[in-house]
Amino acid sequence: MFISYLYALALLIIIPRLIGCQPLGIFGLVMGSLGAWLIIGLFYSEDISKSLDEEYIGTYVREACYFTEWTERIRHEDKDTKKVTYETVCHPEEWEVTVAEGRRGLRISRTTYNRYVQAFGNEHEANADHDWEAKGTVIDPGTCYYTVWPGTYETACYRYIKKEYDNPTLRAPNVFQTEDVSEEDVKKYRLMDYAQIEIYGRLKGADVDALEKVTEDYNCWFRTKQIKLNFILLENTPTSVADYWRRHWKNGKRNTVNAIVGVNSEHKIQWVYVFGWQNEGVRVQLRDLLAGLDDVNDIVTHFDEIKNLLETQYHRADFKQYDYIRPKFPLKNTAITLTIFLGLFCGLFCRAPYPPVDAMRLIAKNNLQAAKKILEPYVLSTYYQDADAYNNLGIIYFEEKNYNEALRMLNHAIKYKENSEKLSVLYHNRSEIYKKLGNYKAALKDARKAVTSAWGKPEVYVCNLKELYKKLGYSKNNKQFKDDVDWDRTLINLECTEANALLPIITKEANDPLFGRFQLFKKIFS
Repeated sequence: MFISYLYALALLIIIPRLIGCQPLGIFGLVMGSLGAWLIIGLFYSEDISKSLDEEYIGTYVREACYFTEWTERIRHEDKDTKKVTYETVCHPEEWEVTVAEGRRGLRISRTTYNRYVQAFGNEHEANADHDWEAKGTVIDPGTCYYTVWPGTYETACYRYIKKEYDNPTLRAPNVFQTEDVSEEDVKKYRLMDYAQIEIYGRLKGADVDALEKVTEDYNCWFRTKQIKLNFILLENTPTSVADYWRRHWKNGKRNTVNAIVGVNSEHKIQWVYVFGWQNEGVRVQLRDLLAGLDDVNDIVTHFDEIKNLLETQYHRADFKQYDYIRPKFPLKNTAITLTIFLGLFCGLFCRAPYPPVDAMRLIAKNNLQAAKKILEPYVLSTYYQDADAYNNLGIIYFEEKNYNEALRMLNHAIKYKENSEKLSVLYHNRSEIYKKLGNYKAALKDARKAVTSAWGKPEVYVCNLKELYKKLGYSKNNKQFKDDVDWDRTLINLECTEANALLPIITKEANDPLFGRFQLFKKIFS
C-alpha cells in the first residue's frame, strides 16, 4: 500500500511541477482514488466470488404457517410542499415453514402447507404479527394458521436447505479438477447434474424406493455432520463410466458422499466407486463395504453399518489445506491502477496558471519586480503562448517606463489572442503605449480597434478616442476628419458621461493606471 501512495505522491506533486502545472488538488485526489479503488474492488470481488460454492443440507419441518391477507396504511409526505397523503396497501396471503435449525421464512405453496397439516394432524389459529415488516400502520392484521410437527418419526416431513460456503479449489482448476465432459458424453452416458434427490437410476425389480427412503432418513435425521449421501445405480455399465460421472460432478459438493454402484441384470453388485471431498479412508471403507454386498437390496439391510461408518470416520472438508490459493490483496495491481487513475485526473484537473496565479497576486499587491521574475521565464517558454501573461508583463514594463519592451509584449499578446472581446483590452493597452511613445496615429488606430472590437460597452474607450482626435487636430467640422474617419457618428458624438461613470473599472478609485488595466483585464477574462 505504501508503494501505491508513493506513486500518488509523484503524480500529485512532482510530475505536475515538471510540466509547469499546478499539483492535483484534493478533488482530483479523492476522485482518482475512488475510481481506482472501485475498479480494484470490482476485480477483487469477482475473484472472491469464484470460490463461492453451495451445498444442500438435509433437515425436517418443525412448523408451517399460513398468513391470510393483511392491510396496512402508509403515510407519505412531500418534501417540498409538506403535503401528507396516505396509501392503503393490501398484502397477499403467504405460506412458509420453519426447519429444525430454526431457520424460518422459507416459502412454500398452499398445496405443500396442506400436506404438512395432514401429516402433522393439527392446525391452530393465532393473531398475525406484521409490525416487524410493515412500513406503516397495520389496520387489518389478518389471521395466522399454523401446524406443528408432533415429534414422531412417522410424521416427519423432510426438506433440504441450500447453504453457501467458500471453496477455494474452484479458483484453482489444477487442484483435483479434471477436464470437462463434452455434451456428447453427457447424452451418451445420461449424466445428471447435482440435485436434491439421493438416488440416480431406477432398476426394474429392485426395491429402489426402500433405498431412497433410508437414504433420505439418514440425510435429514443425521444432519449434525451435514452429510449428504447419494447413490448412483448403473445397470450393465463398465467401470470406466464412473470417471465421467466424477468429472461431470466436479468432484461433488463439499458435504457430498457419492457412491456409484454398478450392477448386472439380476441387480448383483459388480463394482463400486466412491468419490467426493471426504477423507480418503472413509471412501475406501465405504467402497469395500458396498462391494462386499451381493445385491442392491442388501444396501438397505446393511444401512446401519453405512451410518456407523460415516458417523465415526467421516470428516467434513474445510479446505484449510488450500488457503494458499485464496485471493491475496492485489498490491501490484493497486499501484498500477492508482497510477493510471491519478494520471488521468492529473491530465483533467492540472492546468497551467491562466495567467500564473502567483504573478497575479503579486501584481495586485503592486510587487512588480517579483511578478516580473515569474512572468519573464514563463512567456519565454516555447510551450506556452499565453496572451494574458504577455499583457501583464507588458503592463509591468509600461510602469517601469520601458515602453519598447511593453510594446513588444503587447504585440505578442495580440498575436496569440483571437477572441475579439479580449482583443479590445489589448488594443486599448497598446494604444496607451503608443501615446507614451508619441505615435498618436498608431495609438488612434488601436483606439479605433478597441472600440470596434469591444463587446457590450464600447463607450468605455470613447474618451481615449476623442483625446487622440484632439491631439491630431481633428474636430467635428474638420474636412480631414470627415474624409479619413469612417465612424459611427452617434458613438463619436457621445459625451463621456457614461465613460466617466465606468472609469473606476479602467483607472481604479486611486487612479492607479497599472492596477486599473489589470482590473479591466481580470474582469473581462474571468
